[in-house]
Amino acid sequence: MRTIRELHIEREGWARLVHGRLELVCSADRSMAMGVMVGDAATGQASLFPKNGRRRGTATGQVTQANEGEGAAHVQTALFVTGAGPRGVSLSEEEAAALKTWFLLSYRTKVGDAVRVDCELSRPKRFVDGFVVEWGRRIPLPALTMDGIEPLNDDGPGEIDIPVDFR
Repeated sequence: MRTIRELHIEREGWARLVHGRLELVCSADRSMAMGVMVGDAATGQASLFPKNGRRRGTATGQVTQANEGEGAAHVQTALFVTGAGPRGVSLSEEEAAALKTWFLLSYRTKVGDAVRVDCELSRPKRFVDGFVVEWGRRIPLPALTMDGIEPLNDDGPGEIDIPVDFR
């Protein structure tokens, strides 16, 4: 997602956007935004119906409502564009209500020594209890397979012992 975001910013005039509590990238005309979301095993499979892997907050529910034309009257947009970098933007209430938000949904599995990442670009349509339960348009992307990836948090099988000096 970082590469997609940076290329869109550099070549197409997109900008970073903090929308509610979502970190997104927004098109130059401020009509479309993209974010990331971890999916489940159905991610990238056109015949299945993926869900987000972890519960999401109200900001995801609000962009889902905006996607369906229900507006997002109470989305807290950033007063200052801090944290969004020098190329960040904020939206007016009208722009926020009209914004169509897509998510790059990904699901990672380990297959032997390789890692397979299934992805799709999807627009949430219905959101219930922290989960997207219906998607609008979905665009499955080719799976990525990568060799030689070492897990970042592999501390080994033993426990970690941290000595602490008592006062």
